[in-house]
Parts: sequence; structure tokens; C-alpha cells
Amino acid sequence: MKKKLTIWLAAAALLAGACASEPTVSEPTASEPAASTAAEGPAADSGTDGPADVVSPSAAPSGPVGLFASQLVEYGSCPAFLDRLKAEALERVGPYGFGDGSHFFIWNRADAAVEEADMASASAEAFTEEASALAPATTALAAAPAAEEAAADSGGGGSAGRDFSTTNVQEAGVDEPDLVKTDGRRILALAQGVLHYIDASSGAPELVSSLDLRSEGDDLEAWNHQMFLSGEAALLMASSYTDEGEVTLVHQIDLSDPAAMRKVRTLSAEGRFISARLVGGRANLVLASDPGVRFEFLYPSSDSESAKNRAEMVNRLVIQESTLEDWMPFYTLSGGASPSSEGMLVDCSKAYAPQEFSGFSFLTVLAVDLEEGIEPGAVATVVSGGDTVYASQDNLYVATQRWIDWGVIEDDEQVREEADAAVTHIHRFAVGGPGGPEYTASGAVSGYLLNQFAMSEHDGYLRVASTNAPPWGWWGEDTESRVDVLEQNGRELRTAGSVGGLGPGERIFAVRFIGDTGYVVTFRQTDPLYTIDLSDPADPKVMGELKILGYSAYLHPIGDGLLIGVGQDADVRGVTRGTQVSIFDVSDLSDPVRLHQYTLAESSSSEVEFDHRAFLYWPATETLVLPVGWGADGRGGWEWFSGAKVLKAGEGGIEDLGFIEHRPSWAERGRGGLEGEGYYGDETVPIRRSLVIGPNLFTLSDGGLKASDLASLSERAWIEFPFEGYGAVPEPFPID
Repeated sequence: MKKKLTIWLAAAALLAGACASEPTVSEPTASEPAASTAAEGPAADSGTDGPADVVSPSAAPSGPVGLFASQLVEYGSCPAFLDRLKAEALERVGPYGFGDGSHFFIWNRADAAVEEADMASASAEAFTEEASALAPATTALAAAPAAEEAAADSGGGGSAGRDFSTTNVQEAGVDEPDLVKTDGRRILALAQGVLHYIDASSGAPELVSSLDLRSEGDDLEAWNHQMFLSGEAALLMASSYTDEGEVTLVHQIDLSDPAAMRKVRTLSAEGRFISARLVGGRANLVLASDPGVRFEFLYPSSDSESAKNRAEMVNRLVIQESTLEDWMPFYTLSGGASPSSEGMLVDCSKAYAPQEFSGFSFLTVLAVDLEEGIEPGAVATVVSGGDTVYASQDNLYVATQRWIDWGVIEDDEQVREEADAAVTHIHRFAVGGPGGPEYTASGAVSGYLLNQFAMSEHDGYLRVASTNAPPWGWWGEDTESRVDVLEQNGRELRTAGSVGGLGPGERIFAVRFIGDTGYVVTFRQTDPLYTIDLSDPADPKVMGELKILGYSAYLHPIGDGLLIGVGQDADVRGVTRGTQVSIFDVSDLSDPVRLHQYTLAESSSSEVEFDHRAFLYWPATETLVLPVGWGADGRGGWEWFSGAKVLKAGEGGIEDLGFIEHRPSWAERGRGGLEGEGYYGDETVPIRRSLVIGPNLFTLSDGGLKASDLASLSERAWIEFPFEGYGAVPEPFPID
């Protein structure tokens, strides 16, 4: 942009004049207000005063310095919001931008590291070039009702007399994006970035068409494809990278002609795709973006103080000259009958920020209507990170670890204080109204959350399970877990009641809230399953505890007082031994009992342990389907395998019904695997998902879709997906 060049050349002039004397930037100049002055509030020349209750951060805070998330402030204008961002940035920018030279808080473009000599030699003629400003336009995406409703627990649905399963979701009526969707007459499946349309309305499933979504032009590759389905439209979300960082791609797919699926419109939004939920026909997408990639900071050419001072001088100028376009995430909207458009993704006049500085990330919830299509509409934003998403039919919650300003921490004792003071912040957005997502409140709990199942809303209260040690790291004797119940009070989610002391020396491996009851699994060497009575939000109580070997990583209700647990078996030392399925009787909360237990092959694992959407339970026949990975054959030798284990699981016991494998022709021919880089030595490919339509059990892998008889598991059809370089696709053979 011309504006960027202008800033760089202006900075070059300053450097050229400074090179002879090598001044030390210790005192602010007239164009560089002192840090203490900048922190006092919006700049005086903005013409807009900031909120009266904004509290600026201290330069040397005592104790934990993380965000207190419940104190968020709405900025009534874009100038006030920009002034706040610039003031905070001037407090923190240095010779390495927002970093300290050993690591960077904000990732900077590689081409921003310009040598001082190159800058000083730039032509002064370019000083007159004016900025080419993008027209500010706020957007998000509108909504109107009409969509499929996912059924929690049973995962069942119906269409024209044919029963079918839907995505296994946490809450009834709140669909979640996945690799496969069906309405009982067709199957939409994603495999290696290709969307496949399968007609399942007759006795012989047929691959009708495929749409390659891996490349978006200009060498822009996409991955992590997920989708929603509603009527004659599908909404696909994917992740990609540009020169300015990670972007989220949202495609509106027209399914009205199954033989010629086509993209209608594509939204490209700056930011990392976290997750999405479909409620009442409206998909609410959650993105986290970081504006730092646009700041072309100068880095010192040496370790000398003079080089660092000159770099800091330039970097302060970069911040002072920044505009909203430098900070805000942008979008582009292309395709369809309407002309292409672009603009700021965030409506800064309606954005919320903490009173205490919490970083420069933007957490955005935007709405997309599956039937109406991608059009400008409503968006909600807070200045915060985002990690974990949970939604009820009325509210969407985003949790994130508190931001820590390590730059102001000067001694080891305070570092330890910060590390021990683990806090998770939770932001709530109303998504059930006609006007799109709306930020409503924030709160905080101590510790870390395992996943989305650590949160659950019931009767207006949010229940949250947490551990004071991260799920990805170590834990010690002082580790324990807790459940907090939060209620809204104005803009704050306050603690109504808590119960702690769960699993001393352990951490949470699974959580499930069902009605007034919570189930929490902790583990280190044994697996305590805790039952918690939440009927009184002000006084939650642990009712029972069951200790067994191993642990459950996913809990699923299958009937009155019964839970299925899927996780790992383990020995008395806590060493895992393979995928384990348990049936628990929790009808008496004071005395939970494991009725049945089944362990698969040694060292086996299942995607269900970390992704609940891979789980299928069909109540009508008590059929449980689990994708499983490599393991041992149990006869003294190792055998690599992948596929789907099918069990009958219920109150009466657990019965092994069989095993389903996928062996695409390219693997059998020894072609090496997908993209020619090798796959599995036994010529099978991992099964990712399974679903039921009528009498058929379908299993999905990157290699194809297989139809098996639900009762006998005999193969009824095999559809191999067309992968580039592996020859023609064989026709599916008919079902008897």
C-alpha cells in the first residue's frame, strides 16, 4: 500500500538524520508521546473521548497481570477504539516490534526486516505519495431460519420412512460442522479437500459428482474442511494462509443440480477458524484474528543500543501512523449475482475490549444463513483470544486462557505466580434472536478446560469443569479439578456455586453434563468417575465416585441411567493398553457402577477419544461404531491395522460384531498412498466417520465410502473416491 511506503520513507528520513549522532531514544519527542501519557486514554486530537470507565494498565503491575475478563467496555465510536489500540501499542512496542528479540508476541512478515542502510537510501520523492485507503465497511453475515436439526444422544433422524443418523453433537438442536452430512436420501462427504455427492435414495448408493476445494486459485491451498447441510445448500468452512497470515474460507455450495455442484459465493475472512454452530438455520462461525502481521516493524541490524534505539523509533512511528485498516481483520466476498466486495470484518463502534490490556487479538462471531446465502449482516466482536466453543440453542460461549503480559514481568517469583494462576475466560454471545450474534457477558474460572464438553448451559446457568493443570502438560500432587456454576449479572458471569477437590494429583480426561447432573472423569493411574448433583446451582455436590483401571475420554448417554465411556484401558501403573469401552450404571448417583468393559487390541486408539463426531451409537439395534487405529494382534507379533470396530453395547453387555476395513484400489496396487507419499503398510486407510441410513451402515475414509449391512456387516457397496493420479473410479456394485 502507498501508505506503508510513506511511513517507511518518513522513517528513513529520521534514521538518515540520526545516523551521525546515534541518539538514545530515552525521552519522548513531540511526535512520540511518553508511554505514561499514551496510556492515559484516547489521543486528544481524535475528537472522540473514550469511555469514562476505561482503566489503563499499569506499567509495573503487582501480582497476576492477566485479563479480568468480566470487565469489558463497549467503545461507541471507531476513533475511540483506534485511540485505545494505539495507546496500548505505544506502551509495548520496542526495537523488535511487540517482541523481545527471542520470540515475538505478534508474528511479523519476513520481508519487514529491512536493513537501516536500505531505508536511508530510499528516494525522498516518494514522500508525496498518498495512502490508498480501503473504503471502511463493516460486515458479518446475516441469518434467517431454515436448517436441519441434529439430534443429540441418539443421533437419529428420519426421512420418508427411512431412519438415519446425524452428526453426534453435544446439544440437541445445535448442529456441529463435520466431514459428512446426510438427510437420509443423500450423503455429502469430504475427503482430502474434495466434496462428494452420493445419492443414497435407492438400493444402490451412487457417486453423482465431486467438487475439488483444495485450491482457491493464486496458489492458495486450503485444509481442515468442514460443512453444514440444509436443503439445497451446503456451507463449507476451511483454513488457508495468505501473506498476511491465516484466513478462513467460507463457501456457499449450490446442490440443486447434484451432477454439477457449484460454489455460489466465497467469503475470505482474516483470522483462524475455531469452530461453528448451526442453530435455527443460522451458522455462527467463530474466528480469532491477529492484526500484527500488517505492521512492517524494523528490527535492529545489530545488538548495539544505538541500533535498537533507531529501530524502536521507527516502530513507534509505525504505530502512531497506523489507521483502522492496519488493525482490523478484513474480508472479501466474491461470486454470485452481487458484485464482489471487501471491507472490515469488525464493526469497531460495537466492539468490546477489557478494561485491562489483554493483547491485540480479535474474537469475532459472524452469522451465515444456509438458505439465504452469504450476505452482509451481523457480527459481534471482543478483543480477546479464543480456543474452545460451546453453544446451546440460545447462547454461544467462547473460552480462552487469560492473556499474560510477560514483558512487564521482571523476576522469577512473578513468573511462577503467573504460571500457577491459571485462569480461563469465557465470553457469551446471544445467538437465538433475529438480529444475529450479540455479545452479552464475560466471566472467568480458575484452571484449564479440557474441551467443549467442559461447558454446559442448563436453566440459564453455565456449568464449567476445569483442572489447575493444562490438558497437554504435566501435573503434580497439588493438581485437582473443580466444577463452577456461573450466572449472569449484568455484563458479568459470576460464580453462583462451586465444588472442588476432584481427583487430587490428577487431571480431567472426560466431562459430560446431562440435565441436573455432571459426570467428571479424572486420571493419573486409576479412573475416578465422579457423579455431581447440580440441581441446586448455589450448592453443587459430589454424590459418588467410582475408581477403575484406565479412563474414559468420551462419555455418551444411551438410556435412562446408562453411560457409554470410550477411552483407554490401563494397568495399575497407569500405562495404557488399548481402546476401552465401558458401560456405566449411574442411576444411583451415590453408587455409580461399571456393568461391562471391553478392550480392543493392544496399543489401539480411536479418534473418538479426541473427537466426539467420530462416535456413532444407533439405539434401535444398540450398535456402537468406533474408528480405530494401529495395534498388535495379541499373538506375539505386531499387525498394523485401521478400520471401524462394530459392537453391540447396552445394559445387557458388550458384544463384538465385527470389523470393517477400507482398501482402495490404489493402495492394493501398491501405489504408495494419497499424494504418492505412502500411507499404511497393510493397504488400509483409516475410517473417519460412520452413519446409518435404513438397513445400511456407511463408513467413510479418505479412500471412499462403504455400505455394509447393518445386521450382518456384509459389504453391500463400495464407492472409491476419485483421487488425482490413481486412475478411474470403479462403479459401485449393486446391492442384492
